[in-house]
Amino acid sequence: MSGISYEFTDKEVSPWGGLRFIEEIYRKSGLKDFLVNECPDLPIPGSNRGYSPVDLIEGFMVSVILGARRLAHSGTLRHDSVVQSIFDWQRGMASQSTFSRFFRKFDRDLNDKVFPALNRFWFDQVKLDKLTIDFDSTVLTRNGIQEGVAKGYNPKKPGRGSHHPLMAFIAELKMVANAWMRTGDSGASTDFDEFFDELLGIIPKDRIGLVRADSGFYGNEILSKLEDNQTNYIVAAKMNRGLVQRIFDQRAWFPQGEGYWTASFLYRAHGWGASRRVVVVRKDTGAHPETGGKLLFPEIEEFEQYKYAAFVTNMDLSAEMIWHLYNKRADCENRIRELRNDYGIDGFCMDDFYATEAAFRWTMVAHNLMSLFKLQILNHKHHPVLSTMRFQCIAIGSYLVTSGHKTVIKLSAKDKRKQFLEGLFQKLDNLSPPFQISNA
Repeated sequence: MSGISYEFTDKEVSPWGGLRFIEEIYRKSGLKDFLVNECPDLPIPGSNRGYSPVDLIEGFMVSVILGARRLAHSGTLRHDSVVQSIFDWQRGMASQSTFSRFFRKFDRDLNDKVFPALNRFWFDQVKLDKLTIDFDSTVLTRNGIQEGVAKGYNPKKPGRGSHHPLMAFIAELKMVANAWMRTGDSGASTDFDEFFDELLGIIPKDRIGLVRADSGFYGNEILSKLEDNQTNYIVAAKMNRGLVQRIFDQRAWFPQGEGYWTASFLYRAHGWGASRRVVVVRKDTGAHPETGGKLLFPEIEEFEQYKYAAFVTNMDLSAEMIWHLYNKRADCENRIRELRNDYGIDGFCMDDFYATEAAFRWTMVAHNLMSLFKLQILNHKHHPVLSTMRFQCIAIGSYLVTSGHKTVIKLSAKDKRKQFLEGLFQKLDNLSPPFQISNA
């Protein structure tokens, strides 16, 4: 039996008709208007025939949403007239070299102007106070000798060059509040002081209800910075010798369900000007063999029964509540995983460091736009990742027809899928900022 025969057609058909949803939320969110009229100092083309900077930004973000990991991947949209019409790109989709020249126009000063202003505008549209901010960093392994690539902490590929970005996530929104690219030899908390100051320019401190961070951010300077800004925090503590001894000496432990106990005490580490509250969780490895935590004395077998986790905090909540609040921080690891797997943050690496950072930070803008789509339009309880959304909402066969002076996009869908897509359009019709977000 022979395979199905084939023919070619010159009819302009796109597999990405669902980008019509993304264009509408992008426009209705006010982001397009901000980029056109208010975004400071976007690089302009060198000639009258050059691409609009807004068209280039849109083209890059759309490429990211569709799964691009290199500038060369954006070229696949150069032949998709449907997508170009959806976003009204008068000159079509730019080439790899045009994107590369555009990003090379971003330097440190321009990045410091554009992205804080953009993020401040974005989160001003969201009506939700007392936000939870999770700080984290990740290692992006690089191939080559691009600027800023250096050997540093790289757990998966020791000895390889990398970049080491720093990020702040908003837990309730599953969005990125701020993100910096850093050199590969940076520590987890390198540049935290300046990064936090920029964050406060994006989200005022009276909107921040809690800051959480892992033990990479455990240090007097960071804790003092948070205290000086009257910010509630829970930070995982490093199990250094002094704290291990203090935990070993602890006698009052309170049960919290089978195999768990908590304790709380004041502790003054070396270099601290005053004592701080430490909450400790003791975990029975017999009842919970897969539990995380640290052994107090890993070299001594008789101490293997219990693992411990410790947190320093300036909050007066119960030890159990502190523990459970910190555990919710694990969701930011899901955001990093999604940014790697679906948004390609380990790609788009250029020779110029600040060009790479600009591409990295525009990727965060695309991520936040899709997060808004999930929150306001999909209303999914489990917050689907981008790859799932491509199949659900974006990968729709489509073509354009013209009737009179009106262009109409025809989407290929029927029955339940048609009803689902019509429901999305109805939600988009009613969408306008400010966006009311439930923190329930």
